[in-house]
This record gives sequence, structure tokens and C-alpha cells, in this order.
Amino acid sequence: MCNFTSIYIHIPFCLRKCAYCDFYSETRLALIPDFLKALEQEIGLRAPLCSSSAPPSPGPAPVIDTVYLGGGTPSLQSVGQIGQVLQTVRDKFRVSPDAEITVEINPGTVDSDYLTGLKGTGVNRLSIGVQSFDDAKLAFLGRIHTAKEAEKTIGRAETAGFKNISLDLIYGVPGETRAAWIRDMKKALDRNPSHISAYMLTLEPGTPLADRMKQGGFIPAGSEMMSLLFKMTSQYLTQNGFEHYEISNFSRGRVNRSRHNSRYWDLSPYLGFGPGAHSYDGAVRSWNYKNIQRYIADLSACRLPVEDRETLTPEQKMAEFIMLRLRTLEGIDLGEFRDWFHLPFTKRFETLLSRILGQDLGNIEDGRFFLNLEGRTFLNGIVEAFSAEIL
Repeated sequence: MCNFTSIYIHIPFCLRKCAYCDFYSETRLALIPDFLKALEQEIGLRAPLCSSSAPPSPGPAPVIDTVYLGGGTPSLQSVGQIGQVLQTVRDKFRVSPDAEITVEINPGTVDSDYLTGLKGTGVNRLSIGVQSFDDAKLAFLGRIHTAKEAEKTIGRAETAGFKNISLDLIYGVPGETRAAWIRDMKKALDRNPSHISAYMLTLEPGTPLADRMKQGGFIPAGSEMMSLLFKMTSQYLTQNGFEHYEISNFSRGRVNRSRHNSRYWDLSPYLGFGPGAHSYDGAVRSWNYKNIQRYIADLSACRLPVEDRETLTPEQKMAEFIMLRLRTLEGIDLGEFRDWFHLPFTKRFETLLSRILGQDLGNIEDGRFFLNLEGRTFLNGIVEAFSAEIL
């Protein structure tokens, strides 16, 4: 029995896989009907295992306050199909009336009628995979839409009544200049989003883009350039009214932070449905097969499609707590760390903290340890240093 607060649903279908993407996806759209049947079955099988499926009254207040449909390209599903998925969640779980319900959409896959219909299903937040407003950059990334299609999609979403719109952007493609990246961000700001996710291009092993680089197709941006673009991103968006509340995420004030993603950074329990999705109950992490046919077959036989699970050790929890919290603006609450791990953070990591503070990469203020902007450019190395002392 777990007090889950969030649900993630992985919709794995794409028209074409992007060159940089290493998320599990499928281009066999004919499998969508069978997938949706299996998804409904998985939701039904997991619900009795969770405290949030208890009778709605009498009892505690609703517990599910974020539902996120990601992918893949969830907007390849019809409005009716997305509506049915959300209705199944509402039927099986207690969902808060003011839950944040997010759907990822890709420009070029939706029109005005679709977005109006989506609003009618209860979706109240969109995450639009713009990535860039530069057609050459979009082509390099293997996106299926153009800059003009992205602008039209954002406008249509606003007309449909969506107030909470997040735009995804990518920076650090080979040859990208500081001026070009500023232009991209400015075009994003011109659309007046409530949230921006700005991701550094990462060449994940096994992706077409990584293979192309290995074959000499291009020279990736160097670490100095990436660090410069990262700091520019933070400074530019902060100057334009955004709060840099997580390493890759910016919001117009706390109210527009991604409630769903914040649950991950808080290490709150969450449920994941769909092939490749992860779940975490506060102690055990499990994940589904990244194979849609296996996923469908298991659920057709009334078996959960769980590939494996692990029980986190206290050391693993501590390392994850530090890694996730240092990604955020607030950093580590020293009192919370003591409550979780029964250790004083400053004593446990005295030597490492002395080095970080001495290099002016972070601060301890108001009972918190957090990295400053310079420190966050070295986030991976700092997290590895903490992990080396723990694991």
C-alpha cells in the first residue's frame, strides 16, 4: 500500500524516431489499438495494489495530483483515445479535482480541433516539443516539423484555452553560436510560455546522432561551449522573468513549475504505465519491458509486464537524494536530510563541502546547501564526488 501522488503514462508511438532520442518508441502505429487495451488492463491490475484506489468516501483526500502522458508522441492518439485513458485513470484512482494533467504534443501532429478537444478531456497543461525555431537545426535533430508549424501549434494551443504551456528547447548542436541560441530563446519568449525546458544536446550511445558522430559526420560542441551556453541560458531567461528552478527547467514563478517533474526531484512515490515506464513506491523501483509486443502479450495474459525491480539501499537513497536535490534551485534542506538519513549533512561531507564552498561553487544559507550557477555547470562532477563518498 503506497501513497502515490503521481502517474506517468508512456505512449511510445512516433511517426519517426528523432536522431538524438534514446527513449523507447515505436513507429508501428497499427499496434495502437492493442496497446491501448493493454494499457487499460495494466492500470486496472495495478490499482488494487495502491492505497489511492481505496473507496472515495469516507477516507483521505484525493492523492493523485499529477498525471503526465509522455512519449513517444502522445498526440498521435486521437482525442477520444486520450480521453479514454484519462477516464480509466479517474475510474481506478482518486484524482484530485485540481490535478495537473499534462500531455506532450509535437508540432505537425495536431490542429485546432484536436487541441480544443484535448482541452475538453481535462488536460490543463501542454508540453510542446518545439526544440528549435530554426529549420536547419530542426533538420539536424531529425524533427518532423518546421519552425512555422511550431509557431502555429503554440498559437492554436492558446486559442484553445491552454494557459499553462511549456516549450521544450535544445541547445548545443554542432556549430551553434551564442547569437543563434539567443535568437531561439527570444522566439520562444515571444510566444509567452509559462514554462521552458532547455536541454543540452546529449549524444546518447546507440542513437543515430551518436552513430553519425562516430563515423565522422560532425564534431560535437566542446565542454567549454556547452558550459557557456548553459550559463547564457540561465542568465537570459532569468533576466526575462523566469525562475531557474531546476537544472534544465525555467518557470514564470513557482506556480508554473512542473508539478509532475517536481515529484521526481522530491523522491515522491509515482506509478508508471506503458512499455519502459518506471514506478517507485518509496523503497522499490520497478520498470516495464521496453518491448511493446511483450507488454501487450503479458497484459493479455493478466500479467504485469515488469522486467525487473530493485530495492534501494540506504546508500543508494542518499546518493539519489543528493543528486536530485542539487539539480534544484533550493538544493538540500539540511533538516530534511537529517530526518531522512539520521546524519548531519555538514559533518558527513565536511571535507567535500569545504572544497565546494572554497571554490565558490555553492552556499549554505537558511538551513540549505545549494549550488550557485557556476557550481551547477559542474553538477555531474560534484554529484560523482558525493556518490564516491557514499557508495
